[in-house]
Amino acid sequence: MSIRRSTIRRLQQALRGSLESFELLDGSRYWYDPQEVHKALFLAAYGLQLGRVKGEAPEFYQKLTQAKNPERVLEHLEPDNPASAFLNPTALFDRDILINERRLVPNVGEKPEDLSEGA
Repeated sequence: MSIRRSTIRRLQQALRGSLESFELLDGSRYWYDPQEVHKALFLAAYGLQLGRVKGEAPEFYQKLTQAKNPERVLEHLEPDNPASAFLNPTALFDRDILINERRLVPNVGEKPEDLSEGA
């Protein structure tokens, strides 16, 4: 009994569920869960806006440096209306350096002023 390729493709898509992917330079694909990525990017963006740089960049951004077309992946992540969005996950790192040099340079905001009385 043989199995058709179309059946195998349909089963693979069903198993992946809501996963998305992008192609890497070596021809492989990086698969990710959009909801999990948005959570991680939200927390990273929030920290950077508060002037905090914590350890390594999220895994998604590390893989983005290896993407065949990082600009297209970033466009896919942009909020519908960046001006009114609370956070823009595509602004975590310098976009031009990421696309042209494939390096991650964080866009860190200034630390907020300490307004407590004891400071």
